[in-house]
Amino acid sequence: MFAVAMFLLLLFLGVEKWILWTIGVLTVILVAAEAGREMMARSIENLKVESFVAPDTLDRAKNAVGALDGRVAHTASLYELTEHALRSEVERLEAEHNDGSRFPKPDGESRTGSGARRSG
Repeated sequence: MFAVAMFLLLLFLGVEKWILWTIGVLTVILVAAEAGREMMARSIENLKVESFVAPDTLDRAKNAVGALDGRVAHTASLYELTEHALRSEVERLEAEHNDGSRFPKPDGESRTGSGARRSG
């Protein structure tokens, strides 16, 4: 069916116009695919920290960022503070429990959410 449609377009538009039309359609498809990838990446990056941090801890972090306003290292934004805190804790765990090396990726799914929901 697709081949028939392309053949009819070729006859209707002529070779040059058909080639330009095809290039245009492919360009639109590629641009749409790239936009979709970017949107997916942004949605992953924009996961709300509220989903992973207790409300009291989150309020305290926001208050610290607001009060210090970047005058102290890692307090320019909530993102910067949480990134630094999480990275520091992971590095501490690696140093204490894995000879300073990164932990290997687990075979199964990683546990997320509240520690209270942990099974085992």
